[in-house]
Amino acid sequence: MRIVRSLTPVLVGLLLCCALPAPALSAAGTYFSPGGGVRQHLLQAIREARQQIDVAVYQFTAIELADALVAAKRRGVQVRLLTDQDKARPDATALRILRAAGVPIRALGVPEQSLMHHKFAVFDDRLVATGSYNWTVTAERANYENLVLLDEPAVVSRFKREFEKLWREAKE
Repeated sequence: MRIVRSLTPVLVGLLLCCALPAPALSAAGTYFSPGGGVRQHLLQAIREARQQIDVAVYQFTAIELADALVAAKRRGVQVRLLTDQDKARPDATALRILRAAGVPIRALGVPEQSLMHHKFAVFDDRLVATGSYNWTVTAERANYENLVLLDEPAVVSRFKREFEKLWREAKE
C-alpha cells in the first residue's frame, strides 16, 4: 500500500503528460517545395493562431489554405489578405471562399506597371512565414520554392509594419 501511495503522484504525472497534446513544431525553420512539407507548416501556423493572421501574397489558389483561414476566422481569429490587383479576380475559387466567409481582401499594384509581389504572413505578431512560396496549388506540388519561419521579435515587427502600410495603401 505504501508503494502505491508513493507512486500515485508519479503515475498521475505520467498520465497527464500522455493526455496533453503533442508539442507544436518549432517556430523557426526553413522548408522547401516540392515535397518538403511547406504546406503542412503553414497549416499548423494557421491552426495555432489565436488572435490575428495577416497574409500578403502575390497569388492565392490553394483551397486547403483558404479553408484553414476560414476555420481560423470562425474560431475568432482576425484574418486579412493582401494580394496583387491582377490576381484578386472575383472568379478565383480560393478568394471566393475567403470572401464568402467575410475575410477582408485588398489588392495592390497597377496593371502592367507594378506587382504586389510579397509572399509573407504574420501570425499573432509572433511568427512570420516568408520566402518565394506562393500560396498556390503548384507551389506545393511542382514549383521549387522556399518558406522560412521566423520568430525573432524585431523581424516580426518589421513585417507587421510593412503589412499595415500596404493595407492602408491597398484597395478593397
